[in-house]
Amino acid sequence: MADIVDLTQEIYEGQPVYHTHQQTVTWRDTSFEDIDYMLRKELDEDPPFTFETNALLLCEHGPTHVDAPRHFRPDGDSIEELPLERFHTPGKAIDASHRGPGEYITVDDIESACEDAGVAVEQGDTVLLRTGHYDETHPTREYSANYPGLNADATQWLIDHGVVNFGVDQPSPDTPDDPTYPCHSLCRDHDLPHMENLKNIDRVVGDSFTFLGFPLPIRDGTGSPIRAVALLED
Repeated sequence: MADIVDLTQEIYEGQPVYHTHQQTVTWRDTSFEDIDYMLRKELDEDPPFTFETNALLLCEHGPTHVDAPRHFRPDGDSIEELPLERFHTPGKAIDASHRGPGEYITVDDIESACEDAGVAVEQGDTVLLRTGHYDETHPTREYSANYPGLNADATQWLIDHGVVNFGVDQPSPDTPDDPTYPCHSLCRDHDLPHMENLKNIDRVVGDSFTFLGFPLPIRDGTGSPIRAVALLED
């Protein structure tokens, strides 16, 4: 049986969210006490069954999620139009955590990280890039304030190697102080989805694994929360 590594951040009220997006809000929608009271009035005895539910208000791009091409341009495919095969692929993970907030991950960084991890990125892969930002700053305000990013050449390197998806352990693959969004812009031009707000990438660097991270079928969705996991081979 394969080992499962959870790559998904917990969803909770107050979690760090990219500054332009809806903050995550949760509340008790129906309580055990409310149902117990309601049924007691109807049955005039202890109810045989009660239940409880919570409600969520969150952005498509709030928790661990994937960006669909519709996020980048009006005529891009929305999330429910993307084939599920794009979210069940061979996975490769590398460590680029030597780059600090505001710095760019370069082609040399990616190639060195691949060599260090002993992995070769191939067509059809999902690539996970560990920046270490989650480990160092989550859940503080700094997590959403400042982090490294991929420059245009590094993003093009992933595209040229035929990856079908990639992800980072921070709110965006672009630095927050660069309004040109070089990584997002190339993803737009090449219809390449990518994932943000992952965790535990360090646990799969250099390993052979299958990546799974299925989105919700949100109509006209620009992205979706996902439950991202790595299935490690025996």
